[in-house]
Amino acid sequence: MKKLFAILVLLTILVSLFPAAQTAAMPEYSTRVGEPCGSCHTSAAGGGLRNARGQAWVAQGKGNTVPTLTESLKILGVKLTTDPADYVAPTTPPPTPAPLATRYERKMMLLMWLLEYSGN
Repeated sequence: MKKLFAILVLLTILVSLFPAAQTAAMPEYSTRVGEPCGSCHTSAAGGGLRNARGQAWVAQGKGNTVPTLTESLKILGVKLTTDPADYVAPTTPPPTPAPLATRYERKMMLLMWLLEYSGN
């Protein structure tokens, strides 16, 4: 038990002596391309994960302009195919439904059926 405790203390000391390297956002990229950090990163403050525009910008070699979203998707190999019929209202009106029977009409139909009924 004492050996386990000593090993844990030793590991804690070693981990505290060698802190993990931290990455920092590069605001000079934002200045160079003339767009805010949020245009390439998922966080508006910049740093961290990149969105599609940021990924395409890196794929192109970090040029002086960030591609638009449509250009970014093409660069990343996303194929957008849409059918305009999915978004456009039909030009022909739908067929008119049959009129609903009123309660009076239903009562009269039942009365006529009963009058015509001859029994068992």
